[in-house]
Amino acid sequence: MNGICALCHKSEKLIDSHFMPKAVYRTISKGFPEYGENIVWISGHEKSAAYTSKQAKKHLLCANCEAAFSKNGEDKVLPFMAKPNGFKLATKIKKFKKLSGVKDEVWYFPSSDDCALGFLYFAVSIAWRLSSTDWSNYGMPETKNSIRDESMLSFSKFLLGETKLPSNTFLAVYVDNQKVDIPSMGFPTVKNHTGYQHIVFNIPGLKFSLLAGNDPGAGILETFSPNKTNVYFVSRSLKTHPDYNFVADFLKTKAVAKGRLAKEFSAKNV
Repeated sequence: MNGICALCHKSEKLIDSHFMPKAVYRTISKGFPEYGENIVWISGHEKSAAYTSKQAKKHLLCANCEAAFSKNGEDKVLPFMAKPNGFKLATKIKKFKKLSGVKDEVWYFPSSDDCALGFLYFAVSIAWRLSSTDWSNYGMPETKNSIRDESMLSFSKFLLGETKLPSNTFLAVYVDNQKVDIPSMGFPTVKNHTGYQHIVFNIPGLKFSLLAGNDPGAGILETFSPNKTNVYFVSRSLKTHPDYNFVADFLKTKAVAKGRLAKEFSAKNV
C-alpha cells in the first residue's frame, strides 16, 4: 500500500513491517522442536495467555527504511541470540574487556564500536517502532507517543544515519549465562521517570535495557562515562532477574488461559 513512511516521512510504497523481527518468531516456533509451533502469547494488558500464530506487523516503513533496520540492526544482532544450535554471544562475551563484577553480574565493554552500534541501532529501532504507532490490536496498551518527543527525535536522526549516536541514550544488553531452555520474546515496556524513560524488551537469551532522557541520574552517567558508545554487555542469569520473577508470578496468579491453552490446563486438572 502507498502512504507516508513513519521514519523518513516520504510518500512511498509501505512495507508490511514486523514490530519484532520475523526471525525471532521463527527461532521460537521452529527452532526448538520440543515446543513445536506452540507460541504462547502473554498479554499483561489483557491479563491473558493463549496459543497464537499471529505476528504483530503494520504497513509502517518504506523499503529503504526497512532495509536500513535490517542491515544496521537485525543483521548485526539476531545471529548472536540463543538458538538450538548454540548461543554465540554467550561464548563471545567471555572475550570482551571486563569493566566490573557486581554480585552475579559481570559487565563488559563491547568488542568494537561496530558491535556496540549494531546492538544500539537494533534496540533503538524496536523502541522507535513501539512509540511511532499504536499496537493495541495485539494485546498491548496504547503505545503511540509512549516515548517522549525529545527521545523520539533523537532516535529518528540516529536511525536515519544523521547522527553517530542518539543523544542521552544508554544501553545495557543482558546475556544469559545459563542454558536457554525456554525461548521467549518480550515486547517493549516503558517505565517513566522524572528525567528519563526506561525501555525494556527481550529476545531469546538477551534482555535489552535502554535508558533515554536528559537526566538519567549521576549513577548512570558515572557508569557509562568510560564508554564512548554508551553500550555495555552484562553476563548474568536471566531467570534470577526480577523481571523474570514478575512474569512467572503473573502467569501463576493473574493471567487467564484462553482457547486451546485453557482446554489443556483443564484437562491436566481433571
